[in-house]
Amino acid sequence: MTARSVAVAIAALTAALAGCGADTESSSPDTTSVETVAGATDSPASAVAATSVVPAEDRCTADELSLDLGRTDGSAGSVTVPLVFTNTGPRPCILYGFPGVSYVTAKDGTEVGAAATRSGSAGEPATVAPGGRATATVRAVQVENYPESECGPTAVAGLRVYAPDDSSGLFVALPGTGCVLPGVDQLQVTSVASH
Repeated sequence: MTARSVAVAIAALTAALAGCGADTESSSPDTTSVETVAGATDSPASAVAATSVVPAEDRCTADELSLDLGRTDGSAGSVTVPLVFTNTGPRPCILYGFPGVSYVTAKDGTEVGAAATRSGSAGEPATVAPGGRATATVRAVQVENYPESECGPTAVAGLRVYAPDDSSGLFVALPGTGCVLPGVDQLQVTSVASH
């Protein structure tokens, strides 16, 4: 085999491996638009909306949603919190997939540590009538259980939440402590389901 043949074979192998990586990335896209909470400058690293078959014009957007917390439930080492989306708009709209969720230092503050990872399947599209509700659940681990050197404990004011397939953030107060270091899986979120 000539040197030219070896070079061609290596180039082909490199291209094939790069294609494999690209397929992996395309299976879980994230939204990279900047959210519109006043004063926020972070790109929404937490906006990991599910790829959906819901037409853009039928999706619920932040300007027609309000967000509240449901009743929290504590268990060993974590707390679960329902995220309750209410349709405040004049039309039915659809939520499908996983919201993006991250801790923030203030309503218009910066994100703290790793965004929420997904838990479970994308579920079914939830059609939300005007005044209706849909819910996703966030599990927040007790970050105090991690060594400070792995966590970098930081005070947080609450959660910045992106509805699936939307790039404008909503804020909900949830004071506590998050890990500023990215290696801690501090939040997990389920897909949105009808209320």
